[in-house]
Amino acid sequence: MSHIRILSEQLANKIAAGEVVQRPASVVKELMENAIDAGATEILVSIEDGGKNLIRVVDNGGGMGEDDLLLAFEQHATSKIADINDLENIRTLGFRGEALPSIASVSMTEARSCPAGDTEGRKLVINGGMIQGVEPVSMLSGTHVTVRRLFYNTPARRKFMRSSSTEYRYVVDTVRRFALGYPQLRFQLFSNDNEVFILEPGDLKKRITDVFAPHYEQKLIAIEAVDGDMRLEGYAGGLDLVRSKSGEQYLFVNDRLVNDRLMNSAVYSAFSPMIEKGEYPFFVLKLYLPPREIDVNVHPQKTEIKYRNEWQVYHFIRNQVAETLRDKLRVIGNGSRPPAALPAFGRSVFEPRSAGLSSGAAQQRMPLDRFPASPPPEPAPLPQEHPLSRRIEQFNRNLRETGFPETKQNTVVSLWQAHNKYVFAQIASAVVIIDQHAAHERILFEKALKTFSGASAQASQQLLFPVSLELSPDDFSLLADVLNEFEKLGFTLRAFGRNTMLIEAVPADLRNIDEGRVVLEILDNYRERKETGHNKLYNMAASYACKAAIKTGDPLDPLEMQHLVDRLFQTETPYACPHGRPTVINLTIEELDKRFKRT
Repeated sequence: MSHIRILSEQLANKIAAGEVVQRPASVVKELMENAIDAGATEILVSIEDGGKNLIRVVDNGGGMGEDDLLLAFEQHATSKIADINDLENIRTLGFRGEALPSIASVSMTEARSCPAGDTEGRKLVINGGMIQGVEPVSMLSGTHVTVRRLFYNTPARRKFMRSSSTEYRYVVDTVRRFALGYPQLRFQLFSNDNEVFILEPGDLKKRITDVFAPHYEQKLIAIEAVDGDMRLEGYAGGLDLVRSKSGEQYLFVNDRLVNDRLMNSAVYSAFSPMIEKGEYPFFVLKLYLPPREIDVNVHPQKTEIKYRNEWQVYHFIRNQVAETLRDKLRVIGNGSRPPAALPAFGRSVFEPRSAGLSSGAAQQRMPLDRFPASPPPEPAPLPQEHPLSRRIEQFNRNLRETGFPETKQNTVVSLWQAHNKYVFAQIASAVVIIDQHAAHERILFEKALKTFSGASAQASQQLLFPVSLELSPDDFSLLADVLNEFEKLGFTLRAFGRNTMLIEAVPADLRNIDEGRVVLEILDNYRERKETGHNKLYNMAASYACKAAIKTGDPLDPLEMQHLVDRLFQTETPYACPHGRPTVINLTIEELDKRFKRT
């Protein structure tokens, strides 16, 4: 008896669905590509529960008759290519004929379609890949596809979907990317019957401001370049649109949305003299070149491509973006922008704004009890199984073995600061070097964790004039998810219209800040750390501590250094910041003697 068998078409489609359909946003992507290929000028997307229970995509494209509608759900049925030569001249977004049968195999799908010029279309119902029936239906020309209960018949796949709010944000990002790629089309997005956005046709600059916020308009730098058959166009953001998260980088090749390392690398290289590591510029760039110069058939979701001459493409993009940035941006000093959070010359880093005064208003020196002498309440320690726990435990053991004091209150007799970055302390048998930013991070991190576990919030500074913060729909959704944690930290935030928050108060620990930017940066850091395996409160506390801590370049006077050191060694885990970097390095006299060859 043969051990090899041919898989059934139904099982093969479910397997294919694993490559094509990863989450609700994947379904939205495939259906929107079909709508655009069909010549639609208007596309409506509606979802429920983040798309887990319902996805509907409605377009006014060319539509299909009954025969084509049935064929569209057959594996590898397509109207977009006919032979092998067509693969070298692909101008459509879809071409494999895999998406619809894959989607229908793992959901309850209903498709309605009517060709242009007709008044009666056909409705096709498919459950789990099995056709249930076809019947006439009155409708305008176009196609309506409704997908319900995604992965209902593959429970293992369904349980790997994220929360409804997370899946919602993926859908928002997907629709936004198509909206940026096709500003000449009208897009509508609804979630749970609530409008997310309605985008009218226009040029790319208008579309960017409609999708993000009006203040983007004045911060966009137009990029246009031609080199032979290659053409580059779009916009890059100024330095004040740089964020600490990736995600606002949009690349298109021949109007196809791509995740292209080569193009990304070229743009980042052009920005590199002006941004720091871990910062991400904003850009929406479109590259056009002959279809024969690229291969789009290299990824199941068609999001990666290959170039016939990739280095020519790389240098074209890098040089054109760099040249435009040099012309439009004034680069200061050595080509990097000045640190955004440094205090004015001669000002203590522990000076917050006066209560009730917005950024730029008169400042008042903060009392030096910022680091009070009394020990804080015990913070929640890391779980013993946490990966950092073992590293921190070993680090502590090593320091103890070299004679570092183990007491919570240390009697440090001499302190000095080097390069406004490190605090040096002399003890009996060693020199201790403290990273001032990492040390303050540890202090604020444990303070935030304790706040989250208690009933009261941290102290706040009320703003005289509330700050309006306009957000993208997915940023607004994420902020709503962690609003309670922001309030515990000392922020007062209030929804003010669609996708806008008013900042009415900020934590007392923050000083000399752009309130809107610091909220975005905490949100960005939290988003980036969501995948680390830490829990929500850990990530939020770490994100807040990172942004609120004193920075490299902040000068400290002797009393401030003393308070910093005292508070550091009152913490539960003083020898590492929340991200695992050491806060303290101990150089023993023996080590120094060896370096100077005294032994």
